[in-house]
Parts: sequence; structure tokens; C-alpha cells
Amino acid sequence: MNYTFQFGVLWDYGPYLAWGLWHAWWVSFPSIVLTTLLGLVLAAMSLSRFRAARTVAVIFVDFFRTLPVVVLLIWIHYVLPILTGLNFSATTSSIVALSLNGAALACEAYRGGLSAIPLTQTQAAQSLGFSRWQILRYVTLPQAFFATLPSLTNVQITVIKNVTVTVLISVPEVMFRAQELTVQYFRPLELYTGAALLYVALIWGYTMLMRSLERLQKWQPI
Repeated sequence: MNYTFQFGVLWDYGPYLAWGLWHAWWVSFPSIVLTTLLGLVLAAMSLSRFRAARTVAVIFVDFFRTLPVVVLLIWIHYVLPILTGLNFSATTSSIVALSLNGAALACEAYRGGLSAIPLTQTQAAQSLGFSRWQILRYVTLPQAFFATLPSLTNVQITVIKNVTVTVLISVPEVMFRAQELTVQYFRPLELYTGAALLYVALIWGYTMLMRSLERLQKWQPI
């Protein structure tokens, strides 16, 4: 192997590379919020008494969970404008694609948490005169939130990692900048290693944040 390592390139262009984290977070944070909210709505629909709501949720989850993120991203950014005349920016297309894919995964995480709550707790709340909204607010959601949190965190981390595919539509995140610098200076090992370490740092920090949130639970489920 005759490759000469020159990690000094990261010292020279590290700040430019690291600034891509801002763009990565600008895509991933709205996607995480939309994933979390839409996933919760879909989970509620999948457990609804109404067959139409359950059918819509099942079709949505099965479709967007099986559709590759790359295909969905390219279709939204390049094909959808042809069909509708709406031109989305690269950032907007990325957020929409990651949110749709993430919501399908989050729905299953929520559904598992909601299904794990014993029916006896709902029956006990009803015997105390709680309304359906009060049962949802004070009994079901608090327990389902913490029961779902580890799985939901995995979904959100997947959303962050999927930001790397937005390089295909020129979102200037870390991988895009690493590729741009590699073309100019022919240092792929150093630059892609730096990009990988930046994403590890971002995801590790988010993981620590979510673990601290898990520790807020003050009770054990019955």
C-alpha cells in the first residue's frame, strides 16, 4: 500500500466539513419532529375502532416502510415536480422523504408501546369515571411514552443517519462536503473518516440526550 496519510487536511478543512453538521441537523431535526408526531397519529389510527382509519394506517406504514429512502427522496425531488408543478428545495424534499419513512417506523414503535399497556388499567380508569381523553392523557400516554422511548430513539437515530443519502440531491451536509473536498484534493480516506467521526459525535450526543430523558421515569409499569 503506497497511500500516504495526510490527516493534516482535516486541520485545514475541518471547520468547513464540520459546518455541514448544521445542515445535517437542519434536515434531521424537523424530520424527527414530524416523524414523532405523524407516527403517533398513525399508531392511534391503527388502533382505532374505525376500519377505514386502520386501513389507511396499514397502507401508509406498509408502503413507506418498504420503499427505500433513496428512491423516495429522488422521486419527491425530481418526479413530483413534473407531476404537480411544485418545485421543492433540496432541504424540503429531504425533510419530506425522511419524515414519511420515519413515520412508518415510528408508528410500529408506538403501536407496540400502546398495545403493551394492560386493558385492566383502562377498565380501572373507566370505573373511576375517567373520560376517554382523561384515560389517554393520564393513563395511556405517560406509560406508552416511556415504554416506546428506546424503540423511538432507534427510529430517530435512523432518521439522522439517513440524512447522508441527501448528498444525492446536493444538500450541503457533511458527506456532500467530504465528497466535494475529495474531488478537489484526492484525500478520500482522511476526509470520509472525518465525516464519519462527525456523524458519530452527532448521533452519540443525541443518544445521550435521549437516555437522560429515559431516566426521568419515576415508576415501573405494572
